[in-house]
Amino acid sequence: MVTIANESRLILTAYRWSRIATFTAFYFAQGVPIGVFTVAMPIYLAHAGYSLGELSFYGGVIGLPWAFKLIAGPFMDRFTYLPMGFRRPWVIIAQTGLFLTILAFTLVGMPGDPSLFMITVFGFLCNVFAASQDVATDGMAIDILHEDERGRANAFMGFGQTMGFSVFGAISGYLFENFSVATAAGVATISIAFILFIAIITRERPGEKTLPWTEGAAAVVEHRRDPSFIAIIEELFRVLFLPMSLILIVMELFNRMRDGVALAVFPKYAEEVMHVATDEYTYFVGIVGVLSAVVGVILGPMIDRYGPKRFVFYALLTGAVLHVIAWYCSAEGFGLVTMSTLYVFVSCAGQVIFVTTIAIFMTICWKRVSATQFAIYMSLANLSRTIGSILFAPVAAYLTFELDFLLMAVLLVLSAITVSYFNPDEHREKLERLDRQMA
Repeated sequence: MVTIANESRLILTAYRWSRIATFTAFYFAQGVPIGVFTVAMPIYLAHAGYSLGELSFYGGVIGLPWAFKLIAGPFMDRFTYLPMGFRRPWVIIAQTGLFLTILAFTLVGMPGDPSLFMITVFGFLCNVFAASQDVATDGMAIDILHEDERGRANAFMGFGQTMGFSVFGAISGYLFENFSVATAAGVATISIAFILFIAIITRERPGEKTLPWTEGAAAVVEHRRDPSFIAIIEELFRVLFLPMSLILIVMELFNRMRDGVALAVFPKYAEEVMHVATDEYTYFVGIVGVLSAVVGVILGPMIDRYGPKRFVFYALLTGAVLHVIAWYCSAEGFGLVTMSTLYVFVSCAGQVIFVTTIAIFMTICWKRVSATQFAIYMSLANLSRTIGSILFAPVAAYLTFELDFLLMAVLLVLSAITVSYFNPDEHREKLERLDRQMA
C-alpha cells in the first residue's frame, strides 16, 4: 500500500502537489541559465574590460531564443510519443539538451576562462533549450492543471523561476570572482541534472512509460494523434482570432509596453535622481524580486478562488495608482526611502499581474494546439515589451521622469480597461463548439 501510494505521487494527474512541485522545479531549471548568463555574466564581463557595445550585443544574442520560442510549439503539437505522455518527452529532451550544453560549457572553461565568443555561443544554446523546456512545460501545465488550481500553480512556477535566477545569479557572481567560470557552470550542471532526474521519474498519467525502453503504454486522452502542420496552422487561426483571445492580446500589449518603458526609466532614475550605485541597485532589485515572488505564491489560492480576471484587473489598476503616486513623490522631491518603498509595491503588483496573466492565457488555450498557442501569446508579450522600448526611445529625451511615470500609469489603465471586456464563459463556449465541429 505504501509503495502504491508513493508511486501515485509521481503521477502528475493523480496528485495536485506533485504537479505543482514538478512544474515549479521545471521553472527553477529555466531560471538557472538566466542567473548564470544574464544576471552574473554581464557584470563579470564588464569587470573583464569588455565595452558596453560588446555587452549589449552579448545580451541581445543570448536573449533571442526567448523571443522566438513559438517556433518550438508546432513541433511539440505535431510530434508526440504518447507512451511517455503528451508533453513530458519534450521536457526531457529540452532538459537533457540544457544539461549537456552547460556540462560542455563547464569542460570548455576548465583550461581557462572562455572567450566572449564561446560564452555567447553557450549562453545562446542554453537559452534555446531553456526556452524550449518553457514551451513544453507550459503545454503540459495547460494539459494537466485543473482550472481551479492554475492561479496557485502559476504563482509557484513564477516563484521557481525567480528563485532560479536569483540564487544562481548570486552563486555564479561569487564563484566567478573567487574561483572560475567553470566552477559556476559545474554547480549549475549539478542542479540541472537533479531536475532532469525529476522529469524522468514522474509521469503524466498512470500506466505510461518513464523512458522509451521501460514498461508502459499510452494513456487514453482526448487529444488528436499526429496532426499535420497545415492542420495545426488552420486550428491556430480558428482560436487565435476569437474575440476573447484578441482582447487578451491587446491587454498584454499595453501591459508589456509599460514594461518596455520601465526597463529604461527605473535604473536611470535610480542613478540620476537617487544616486544609487550599480551594485546597490542590482542587489536591491534581486531582493525585491524574491519578495514579490513570495507574494505571488501567497495570493495563488485566492487567484484560483476568485478568478484571474478579477485579480489582473485590480492589480493593473493598483499598478497605475502606484505610478501616479510615484509621479507626485518625484515632483515633490521625496527621497530614497519613499521611492524604494514604492518600487517594492510596484514589483509586487507586477508579480501578481505576471502570475494572473499566465493563468488567464492558459484558460483560453485550445488543448489541440495548446503548446503552439500559448507560445505565441508569450512571444507576442515579449515583442510588446520590445515595441514599448522602441517607441519610447525617440521621445525619452523630451519627457521628464514625472511624465514617464504618468505614461506608465496610462498604459496600465488602458490594459485594465481592455481586460474588463474579457468574458471567459463566452470563450469556453466557443472552444466547446470548436471541439464538437472537429469531433
